[in-house]
Amino acid sequence: MKYLPYEDFEIHTDLSSDEVFYRLRAAVDTEGKWWIFTNKPFWGEVYRHHFRIWRDTWWGRNFTPITFGAIQEENLGSCIRIRMRMPWHGFLFYSFIFGFLWLSFFLGYADLILQKIQTGIWQIESLGEWLLNIVLFIIFLAYIYFISVGTFKSDVCRIKDRLLRISGTAEEDIIYRDTILGITESQIIKALFIIPIVISLGWMIYKLLL
Repeated sequence: MKYLPYEDFEIHTDLSSDEVFYRLRAAVDTEGKWWIFTNKPFWGEVYRHHFRIWRDTWWGRNFTPITFGAIQEENLGSCIRIRMRMPWHGFLFYSFIFGFLWLSFFLGYADLILQKIQTGIWQIESLGEWLLNIVLFIIFLAYIYFISVGTFKSDVCRIKDRLLRISGTAEEDIIYRDTILGITESQIIKALFIIPIVISLGWMIYKLLL
């Protein structure tokens, strides 16, 4: 997915499932050593047919991906099914902050429109101040997005490159499955706009009927 902190894809390789297992096992520190005392790129757990790995970094694991994988034998090699997500504590923190700011933005303008309707005065007192507030809000929202999702996506690229090297494949061998519970990324993004708009309209109607 391009904009959301989730990845789901498959890597098809000519290597057997056993070869993939041994290569992956060699790249993962299962003892949980501190990052300066190991030369392996991943920490985690690797079993014959599935694994759970992550990159341990000096800034911690708040937004770095946790990678879940399954190794499946195929006729001409094997398939590595990969899912990446944020750690739950990082995802919940990001979702709460982002959701609170996003909904507050729409409800704030719903209250402003409601005030204009009730007073009948529609001119904007200070266009410059109004535009400045919008710009500052967008900058702050972008900052929250880039320190969370930006960190996630940056590590996704590193993990993906390492997995391609381990499996002896290239980017062309990846098959992406850009859905979450059958919902596409574009549908989720549309919902992020539609839901707060509906909530704001419902809030305005409720206040007008009081």
